[in-house]
Amino acid sequence: MKDFYSSSKRMPILSGCLKSLKSVGIAASILLLSSFSSFAEERESLFPERGKDLIGSHFTWGAEVGTSIDVSGYDTSTFNIDALLGYKSDYFRILGFGAGIHRALGTGDNFIPLYAVLRTSFSSQPRLFFMSLKTGYSFNTIKNSATFGDINASLGAGINLAISKRFKSHIILAYEFRHFNSKHREKYSLEAEDISLATLTFGVNF
Repeated sequence: MKDFYSSSKRMPILSGCLKSLKSVGIAASILLLSSFSSFAEERESLFPERGKDLIGSHFTWGAEVGTSIDVSGYDTSTFNIDALLGYKSDYFRILGFGAGIHRALGTGDNFIPLYAVLRTSFSSQPRLFFMSLKTGYSFNTIKNSATFGDINASLGAGINLAISKRFKSHIILAYEFRHFNSKHREKYSLEAEDISLATLTFGVNF
């Protein structure tokens, strides 16, 4: 098994808050990678009775941890945990679905997104960068109100940290938006229907 490591250009820091949350995300990513890597060394099949490892299959799954920083001036920044599964190939890093739990840092409000995800480097050969696109629906519980649903999507660029036959790790910087309907805007006292966020994510795929 051969790993390769690639360095990336330093990106501008959005704010002091983003810098501190980045450190938290890095620490969480290290713990995530170590736990999943130990599991992968033993067996990479979710269905051991079938005797087929994930190395030779087109099935992939993974987990991510990160943060979304509200750059619109509202208190809707979140800490995010996501799980993903879907199809993989030489061309697609993943083409599938994901779900997450995103909790607001200041208010404790909960956002539960369910989304389709597409990630590709537009090449069948290993590349440093890849595109990440997510679009779906988020079930939001704000303050003491009932749960309402709104559209949620993001588009960003990913950087490969390590790639092997057993797993891939990455970091993704993306633009995200959340749509708030009239009921949500009343609870948050929002003047805009859409909130813009800068999202930083660390993850691993098998």
